[in-house]
Amino acid sequence: MSKARSKFRFVLESLEPRLALSSARPLAVAPLVSRPAPQPPAVVSFPDAGQTIATLREFTQHYPTRVGEPDYDPAFDLNKNGLIGQGDGKLLLRALPPVAPRRPLRLAVILAPDSRAKGSVPTNLGGVTQLRTPTILGRTSPGALIFTGSGLVDLRLTGPALVADERGEFSMQLTQSDGINQLNFMAVDRYGQQTLRAFPILWTRFAEYENAHPRRT
Repeated sequence: MSKARSKFRFVLESLEPRLALSSARPLAVAPLVSRPAPQPPAVVSFPDAGQTIATLREFTQHYPTRVGEPDYDPAFDLNKNGLIGQGDGKLLLRALPPVAPRRPLRLAVILAPDSRAKGSVPTNLGGVTQLRTPTILGRTSPGALIFTGSGLVDLRLTGPALVADERGEFSMQLTQSDGINQLNFMAVDRYGQQTLRAFPILWTRFAEYENAHPRRT
């Protein structure tokens, strides 16, 4: 037997006990770890957020009113000018505890799914509905005040005021009076930011309603 073959046999024999031992032991396999499904980001709100939103909602019940009117409450006339207006709302926002940290102020408005017209409908920059009183949904920064107005002449936004909840959501219903109803929304937060959004609504059954309910002249 050659020296090379003898050396190979010696190495093989010396490894046999180790090979037998390794074949007797099953390979250790790391257990599969299931990762939890990703969760949506948590809503960040401050401890007094609920009380702040409740106070802002109380303010909206008195906006806009003047001294002598039934809903006027001097507690919300912060600038003491006899009118509860947008200026008082902005002062109130800054005076109350914050609802959420500062973030870029954005404002999105849509028709609620059950208020949208079905089938083939005309194109409109806002929404299209067959209902006289549709529901409008919006989203902005949590705790923001939203001032609304309807029509091209209501530039002061003297319609109802709304409050975004801790998720930044708000809603309203509108009783329409024309085929095209121009809505305007202005969101204001406690950090001095504000943004505007125009939202026209096309009421496709306006003519039918007019024929059934003729206006008195």
